[in-house]
Amino acid sequence: MFQLRDDVTFHSGRPFGPDDVVFVLDHLTKDTTSTQVKSVAQQVTSAERTGDHEVTVGFGKAVGNVWDMFGMMVLIDRESVAELASGREIIGTGPFTVNSYKPGSSISLKRNRHYWKPGRPYLDGIEIAIAAQLSSAVASLRSGQTHLALDLSPLDAAGIRDRPGFRLVQSDAHDLTYYIGANVEVPPLDKVGVRQAVAWAIDRERILAQALGGIGRPSSLPWSPGTAAWDPDRAAAYTLNPEKAKRLLRQSGAADATVDLYYSNTLATNAAIAQIVQANLEDVGLTCRLQPKQDAEYQKMFVSGKIPGLFVNGHGFGQLTPSTLVKGAWPFNARQNASNFRDPEYGRLADEIWTGKGDALTTAYRDLNQLFLEQQFVIDLINSTHTYAIQASLKGLAWTMYDGIDLDHAYLA
Repeated sequence: MFQLRDDVTFHSGRPFGPDDVVFVLDHLTKDTTSTQVKSVAQQVTSAERTGDHEVTVGFGKAVGNVWDMFGMMVLIDRESVAELASGREIIGTGPFTVNSYKPGSSISLKRNRHYWKPGRPYLDGIEIAIAAQLSSAVASLRSGQTHLALDLSPLDAAGIRDRPGFRLVQSDAHDLTYYIGANVEVPPLDKVGVRQAVAWAIDRERILAQALGGIGRPSSLPWSPGTAAWDPDRAAAYTLNPEKAKRLLRQSGAADATVDLYYSNTLATNAAIAQIVQANLEDVGLTCRLQPKQDAEYQKMFVSGKIPGLFVNGHGFGQLTPSTLVKGAWPFNARQNASNFRDPEYGRLADEIWTGKGDALTTAYRDLNQLFLEQQFVIDLINSTHTYAIQASLKGLAWTMYDGIDLDHAYLA
């Protein structure tokens, strides 16, 4: 049972209430709605208004990541869903209203005078420019035209960090892990020994220093530190060991094999990682052919599970309840994933950490980590984080555990 605030209104002026929560929960369960918390939404058996400001939600079974669903749930306005889908009208309940929206170019926001937090936000408005090139974002920030730049390449961010009048703020969510994915249906990556060899061949410390500007930490597991499944010893399992990589390749009959490595050529960090991985793999005898793709083409291949080789990417969800990763995140989803890895034991462990408790849950986390390390269909490299490069005059910047920006208390000084 949820008690709702009685002082929240949509930007249209309509009061927010229980019927809006019921609508969103129903929307999440529809087959046509794409969401990475679908597994949780499908456990909702009932959602009904039980008071003027009360909603009661029923579940088919108790699952450990229900709060992740509610935390990620966007409370859309049920009266303007069609307009939202087309981009003609964007109505929410937040601190800023959408003044204008130019797809792929810019968004103009203005202060919501009826926001439910008294006296907030401080800012009168926000102008968001979508930069096609990171160099443009850096130039705009340095010239003073921009107060905040999101997710610059780590090397650009490191350059900003050392400049007077600027700050580089690192999110403490640690929800960005760079990895190499492996399509296990494509030879020689169908052999677990080859995938392990790739993991041993990669110089994570070099990637951290040269591609990520020192922002992050090497890790062989997908979890962020402090989460229930985090294991510091197992996270350090794979380190640079070319001789072990060569031995595994020989044992797998792939000593002189060729692999393709795909990445989005619009992401400078991923391109830099790909070049280092290529050199590492060739050092152990694998011929590695780089396959840069336009981002739209790369994403299409990625979401369809049709990348025919290795691929560079980044994943989140490591900071959430562990079952959200294995039940929803596309690189890891136990039912279907980008690597086409399917295994009955993996499915069993995913279910166990979703519904398990106590000692059984602890054991399942341990066994799941061991499976990740053995199978290496996702070869985790660096647990990093999102960054906010800002002018020192911007104060009060905050963010959520999902790295959504919180400007409720932001101001310029």
